[in-house]
Parts: sequence; C-alpha cells; structure tokens
Amino acid sequence: MPSFPLPVVWTVMATISSLDIFLNIVKCLFIFYAVYFVVASVCFGAFRLSKFDGRMPFDFNTWIDFTKCCTNYTKGQLANLTSMGSTYFISTWFFTIFIRGRVWDYALTVTLLHIVITCLVMLSFPLTWSWWVCLAISVLLMIAIGEMVCCCCELRAKSKVIPE
Repeated sequence: MPSFPLPVVWTVMATISSLDIFLNIVKCLFIFYAVYFVVASVCFGAFRLSKFDGRMPFDFNTWIDFTKCCTNYTKGQLANLTSMGSTYFISTWFFTIFIRGRVWDYALTVTLLHIVITCLVMLSFPLTWSWWVCLAISVLLMIAIGEMVCCCCELRAKSKVIPE
C-alpha cells in the first residue's frame, strides 16, 4: 500500500500539544468575540438603534423571520443578521492568519462554544429556526473560505523556488 506524504499544515498540526490547542481555542474565542462586538457596534450605529446593551451577539429573540420574505424587518433584526454574517466572514481571515490550519476544527469549536454562551447569556435555548439557518450558513462559509485560503497558502509555499 503506497504511503502519501501529508500536507505541511497537517504535519504541523499533528505535532501540536494539548496546551497549544487550548491556547488556540482561547485565541479564536477572543478573536471571534472581539470582532463580533466591533461589528455589532458598527451595525448599532449604522442602523441607528436606540440602545446597545452588549447582548446583541447573543440575541436570538429578535431575529429575522424568513416566512415574512423580506418585508417588515426591523432595524434590530437587520443589525443582528448583518453582524452575525460579517463576524463569521471577518473572523475567517483572522483565524487563517493566526491559526494557519484546521480552520474547520476551530470554527466548529468556537461556534459550539458560542451556542453554549448564548444559552447562558439569554437564559434559554434558541428555538428560532432562522437563527439556526443563519448560524449554519455562516459557519459553513467560514469553513469553506478558511480551508481554501489555507490550502492556497500551503500550495504557494510549496511552489516557491529556493535559489541555491
């Protein structure tokens, strides 16, 4: 049976310690929530909302209802949707810069922790199906874009010619 060499990212990530993995998760959580609060603040100002209580990243109660089909959405609902999508997109780039591999793993871990933290902050479980759909689409796009960027960076690094 032929053995195929592992890509550079996989061999580097295979030798990482548990402490490094934990620190990467903490780093990713910090990046994710820093980006989320900055984006939520920008959306708060852009949509001219009346109050910002800091729970916007966790608020699934005032979420867009897709059955209304683009009519009668409040500014708060649009701000929530925009901040979630933008946060996942922007965090993808920071994850690829600071983690440099296995973006899918850290994206899923951060999303699961975000769901747990959201339940703790809101003191209830999110039952709004549109929130779950937006969350799933956001994390899938994060995984796809992050992994493509990591693969492109890896291929670029391999294709560089080293002068002798």
